[in-house]
Parts: sequence; C-alpha cells; structure tokens
Amino acid sequence: MVDHDTIDPENMHKSIFDFPDHIIQALDIGKKITLHNDYEKIQNIVVAGMGGSAIGGDLVKLLTKNELNIPLVISRNYKLPNWVNENTLVICSSYSGNTEETLSCFNDALIKGGKTVGISTGGELTKQLIENNLDVITIPSGLQPRAALALSFVPMLSLLNKIGFISSNFIQELNSSVDLLKETHPMQLLRKYIKRFQLYMERMSILE
Repeated sequence: MVDHDTIDPENMHKSIFDFPDHIIQALDIGKKITLHNDYEKIQNIVVAGMGGSAIGGDLVKLLTKNELNIPLVISRNYKLPNWVNENTLVICSSYSGNTEETLSCFNDALIKGGKTVGISTGGELTKQLIENNLDVITIPSGLQPRAALALSFVPMLSLLNKIGFISSNFIQELNSSVDLLKETHPMQLLRKYIKRFQLYMERMSILE
C-alpha cells in the first residue's frame, strides 16, 4: 500500500477539501476589517504579489470586472508601475510576509506615495506596515501559500467593499458557492454513494 505521507507530504489534499471552509473563514476576516486611513481619492488599484497571492488578485480582477469602475492591475515585479501615486491603492499581498518582490513593491509604494494596505500572516511586511501606520489585514498561518487562495482573494474583495468600490453582493455569491462546493465535495459524494448502496442492499434482502 502506498503511504499517504509519501505521495502528499504537505497534505495538499486536505487544503483542497477545506477550501469551502477557508472561504467562510475569510468572509469572517472580511467582516472584521477596520481601516484607519483615508482612501477616498483612489483612482486606480495595484495588487502586488507573487504565486497564490497574485492569483488572488487575478480572481478579484475577474470577479469585479462588471462592477469596479477604476483600473486594477496585478504586479508580479520588484517595482510598481511608474504611474502609481497618492491616488493609487496598493494592496501588498504576501502569505508569509517575507516575499522579496512584494517587500520591494511595498518600499516602492512608500516612495511613490501610494495608499498601501497589506494582507499577510505576519513577517516583515506586517512589521513594516505597522511601523508606517498603514492598514494590515491579518490572515491565519499554517497553510502552504498556494493552498491559501481563499484567504488571499476574499479579504481583497472585502477591502474593496469596505472602501466603497464594490457592493456586498459577493458575500451572498460566495456563501452560495460554499454550499455548492460542499455538496460536490468528494467525501460528501462518497457518503451519498454508500447510502445508496446500503439502500440497494436492504431492498435486495427484502426480495430474497
């Protein structure tokens, strides 16, 4: 028999199975976001991140394309676009808080005067955000960064809602998606098949 720990040492299958719960957890984090700085004059948005954090930005861009009225771009670089200024919302997203490129973009945002918010579990990014009196959204640690997708994109949506860029319709849509994901969860499907098999066997025994 193949040892599970050998083929999946990082327990990624559990992270995939737990994705609906991660969405619920992220929605709760979004409800508790408190912003201490002013974002009223924002004219464009940059999400600075790598890997799963950048993919979270890609999802937000896709999900808000019919509602967001200002440009949103994803930066997977060491520097932000040259046009970033005091009217730019810079979302620095790094699960560990120590992503080199994201930290570089954070420093670039300070130089260019962008309004910066961070999403992270901690690390150097959170430290620098606090030192500069900037807003930070803290998410739970303990996952592989690529498995923390819900904890990346859902808080971004909540942030845009808090600032007033998008409505809260996404909350109901995500809750509905959670229900659907749980219904089609492999373990739920397996339980349904087992129950059907048990009913079948019971009927067969009655006919004998």
